[in-house]
Amino acid sequence: MLHHERGLQISPGLAKVYKNQLEHDPMNLDRARAIASSTDPIPVGILYRNPEIPCYEDLRRSDKLRTNEFIKRGLDTEFDKFTVWPQEAGEQQAA
Repeated sequence: MLHHERGLQISPGLAKVYKNQLEHDPMNLDRARAIASSTDPIPVGILYRNPEIPCYEDLRRSDKLRTNEFIKRGLDTEFDKFTVWPQEAGEQQAA
């Protein structure tokens, strides 16, 4: 169980359940990576947290309305990259 003043606060009851406890600052990225790569025991707690960096959901949020037509155009554009049109296949065989 990982605990720290900027991470999880462990109650006395929970401390009895989790005998293996580790003081860990969740702002320490290098230590978080080291703990994450360890397989024995599997850590429970907050491995890494930096409030200065936006989370994934905030980065992916868009104010742009995605209409059905907008999505269809995007999909068609991507599918066209892999489409083999009949005239192209004939041209390649002739070459």
